[in-house]
Amino acid sequence: MSLTLSPLGITLAVTFTVGLAGTLGWMLRVPPPAPRGATSTVRSVESIRKVLVPILDLGASVRAVELAARLNQGHKAEMVIVYVHEIPLQAPLAMPEKDPRITRALNAAAFIATQHAIQPRTKVNVARQAGHRIVEIAREENVDLIVMGISHQNRPRWR
Repeated sequence: MSLTLSPLGITLAVTFTVGLAGTLGWMLRVPPPAPRGATSTVRSVESIRKVLVPILDLGASVRAVELAARLNQGHKAEMVIVYVHEIPLQAPLAMPEKDPRITRALNAAAFIATQHAIQPRTKVNVARQAGHRIVEIAREENVDLIVMGISHQNRPRWR
């Protein structure tokens, strides 16, 4: 029995061996580790236990509730939706009568949260400056995250 080596057979065998070794090397290589920022972000979102969503209107505030609900999905964090009614300095600091705009905004925000299987707590507060009162509420409630929406009319102008 004689063994004959042809150049075509040798070429095919070498090509097959190199291709197989390359495929196995590619399949068995260890991927690089995930960036540190990506892993710490996932952990920090999972550690959120209470979210505060201040609302003002039905525009950007509704989008903020939607974002907070999506961040909360699967984490079972408590959601507090608060409407801070600003009272001018000239007027007495008293809770307004039943305002349909406030009720409509709170109901819409609560509806969006319930669509994501979250039962929010809603509150109405009065203040001279809404920003300061929102921070006070966040401290009182011991929240981990504040999610705010801003409309084009209320957007600060950066210069």
